Amino acid sequence: MKRAPRSHTRVFEVFRMDDDRYERQKRLWDQRKISSLRVLVGGAGALGNEVVKNLVQIGVKRVYVVDFDKVVPSNLNRCLFFRRSDASKRARKVDAVAKRAPDLNPDVEVIPVFGDIKELSEEVLRDVDISLGAFDNVFARLVLNLSCYTHNIPLVDGGMEGTYGMVQVVLPPDSPCVECGMTDRDLENMWERVSCSGDVVVEEGPKLPYIPMTGALIGAVQVMEAVKIALGLESYRSSGRWNDSVGAPMVGKSLLIDLKTNLCYTYELHKRADCNVCGI
Repeated sequence: MKRAPRSHTRVFEVFRMDDDRYERQKRLWDQRKISSLRVLVGGAGALGNEVVKNLVQIGVKRVYVVDFDKVVPSNLNRCLFFRRSDASKRARKVDAVAKRAPDLNPDVEVIPVFGDIKELSEEVLRDVDISLGAFDNVFARLVLNLSCYTHNIPLVDGGMEGTYGMVQVVLPPDSPCVECGMTDRDLENMWERVSCSGDVVVEEGPKLPYIPMTGALIGAVQVMEAVKIALGLESYRSSGRWNDSVGAPMVGKSLLIDLKTNLCYTYELHKRADCNVCGI
């Protein structure tokens, strides 16, 4: 008695979920939107390293990194993309970041922009969906703030000192800007370093205490806020509601975190009538 011929099912591809770099985060969000995101990171120091690292890991399309500074030995304890060879050669920070970021994820294009933030080209600004601020001085933060507000680019500003860190989300034209959150003393300190002609005398601020843990935490919060904006802004503009799956960003608010006491504070910001950027 002859056996019936076997039917053979052709297997064209075997899918293994662990072969997909983004499989776990796809359970939380639409990766296609994240993978099309073009981001500007202002500052390539301690906080900028952490921000770029997170953006590269989640697989955004393109990251512009802007900074005019070079690597020194004191950067090495908190900047994961820098090496001793960079410090000995005084390599540009943006070049060191762009060189090593693809080791984490070659899918992401990291473009170094060596120079002052106030000289950033219109071409870059027109290509950017979201900006993240990682500067350690007031002047640079305000320049980035003005550029983003003028070009209607959402901005997630971050800063840190010792065990303290802060994050502010700016959504032009709806929310207060970075300048609105500045104290009079902050602005006085900045103008003390600016000459009568308007040129910055010292672009670097005073040397502040930094530890890598603060940068890791603040960088994580910044990028998560950027994700919330990327995935929810369209819905917010059309219906007034943010994406429930990732939550609403802290638009018009400032978050302060103290790792020493494990305390977090969130407070509302309001547009200042005398603000040079968004004053009403």
